[in-house]
Amino acid sequence: MLDENLLQTVARAAERDGQTVDGDSRPLRPGIEGVEVMRLAPHIDHRGWLMPVLDTRDPFWSEPVVYAYEVVIRPGRIKGWGMHEHQVDRYMISTGDIRVGLFDGREDSPTAGAVVELYFGERNPGLLRIPTGVWHADQNWGDTDARIVNFPTRPYNAEAPDKHRIDPHSGVIPFDWSLRDG
Repeated sequence: MLDENLLQTVARAAERDGQTVDGDSRPLRPGIEGVEVMRLAPHIDHRGWLMPVLDTRDPFWSEPVVYAYEVVIRPGRIKGWGMHEHQVDRYMISTGDIRVGLFDGREDSPTAGAVVELYFGERNPGLLRIPTGVWHADQNWGDTDARIVNFPTRPYNAEAPDKHRIDPHSGVIPFDWSLRDG
């Protein structure tokens, strides 16, 4: 027997997916001003793969490369929230399963208060540019160590670190770290 109430309840609860790609199936730009994502395309053959990472002819690398370091995130862990006042972070993510949370904390930004999540890993490697004033945190949701190589626009200054931190579990930044099915 058809339950009309159930059908109406389901219809009211349904949410339509938002657009994630353009008409040519290219991912839409993230919803925070100045954040750039460039997906990398490995060249694969029977021997393995090669993946170009840094090409200074590409606008992504318009600011000089002056410093680089690697971050390892253990499975199930979150690094962040962090924010820089002077340096731009440029991530290269290709190993592990990483969810990056972004929050636009710039009062003068047209996207102030926007929250974005992005996914990277071995099946979808990429570069990510995080401007100054944008809070970011990285979650390893996989079963193995995840690695990020960062090419910040300034070298590390031990006497005056350009880093502000907020506990990712404080609730100050409205981001849900749970991984939901659906």
